[in-house]
Amino acid sequence: MLCMVNFALSASAAAWQAGVDLRCIDSSFYPALRLDAEASYRFRHIRVTLPIRYSHSYDYDLDFLEAGLAVSVYPFDGFGFYAGVSLLRLGVFWGIEAPDDNLLFFSEAMIGWTIEFPYFYLEPRISFTDVFSSEESRLAELREAVPQYSRFRVSLIAGFTI
Repeated sequence: MLCMVNFALSASAAAWQAGVDLRCIDSSFYPALRLDAEASYRFRHIRVTLPIRYSHSYDYDLDFLEAGLAVSVYPFDGFGFYAGVSLLRLGVFWGIEAPDDNLLFFSEAMIGWTIEFPYFYLEPRISFTDVFSSEESRLAELREAVPQYSRFRVSLIAGFTI
């Protein structure tokens, strides 16, 4: 009985979150489309995130879909600042101009600030793609086809909390 009460009390500190990157609106100004979304589970000072990103080039016959698993830590209680890294990040290319090796394994590091409202959050974020420069050549091809896909990205995530 004590374990059940402890679990019920600790679950009140947990939250499911889903959000989208509002910066993707810049696709209106580029010859490419980039859509970023994510689903997260936050438990106190740790958040586990499943990002899903899709990129499509109008000038090249190239599409790119990626997903992964990232972990973020909130080191200062109640301030909203966090730092995170990807545990796994996998992307797949397709289209006529896709690289021969269409699978891409790479990394990401991020820092940001979560501003929480009841059932809603905003999150300015800075992320660094391919931190260890393991896939620089294929990511350069992707950046050429999809200009929004830079190594350094400033984002504004808007989402809701359940």
